[in-house]
Amino acid sequence: MPPSLDAEAPFDAPDDWGAWMARAQAGDQQDYRRLLQAIGPYLRAIARRMLGQDEAEDAVQEILLVVHGVRHTYEPGRPFRPWLSTIATRRCIDILRRRQREGLRVGDALALEAQADDAPDPLARLEQAQRGERLHAAVAGLSPGQRDAVRLLHLQELSLREAEAHGRQRAGALKVASHRALKALRRALQGDEDAR
Repeated sequence: MPPSLDAEAPFDAPDDWGAWMARAQAGDQQDYRRLLQAIGPYLRAIARRMLGQDEAEDAVQEILLVVHGVRHTYEPGRPFRPWLSTIATRRCIDILRRRQREGLRVGDALALEAQADDAPDPLARLEQAQRGERLHAAVAGLSPGQRDAVRLLHLQELSLREAEAHGRQRAGALKVASHRALKALRRALQGDEDAR
């Protein structure tokens, strides 16, 4: 396991990073620790750029674990920074993909749950459609003043004063028309319920 990074060391020259890694591969623990501390700020900058501030620290730890696991693949004498940058970038991409998959799983589950709740069985859909047709027919049987009162007061949920300003009836007439309309609708729909 690589040691954790407690303090951020200033950037050292990338040439030092490659030399430290070569010596770490040969078993030098002090250079390995020095290398891990030196690359921390560089990895943090990549993680912040790709993932944002909140996930950067966890990403750096994941990247360090990967570096520790694949440290034998670094070829001494080759540029170290591109090798490290490739590892860091790929790990950040993996984190983004994992975040997206988890987000999709949660989103899919919520969507399926919502569909299950909103999608009644065929018989329930038929009954719902029939109730809608009965209601439509009952509203069509109202007088124009009653339909206007229902539309303004109950569907648009306007106050009596607002409905009076929008409609062709005074507040008192709207109130009476609304009362009569609701009574007529209740009778019409209750008659259908009794007939079943």
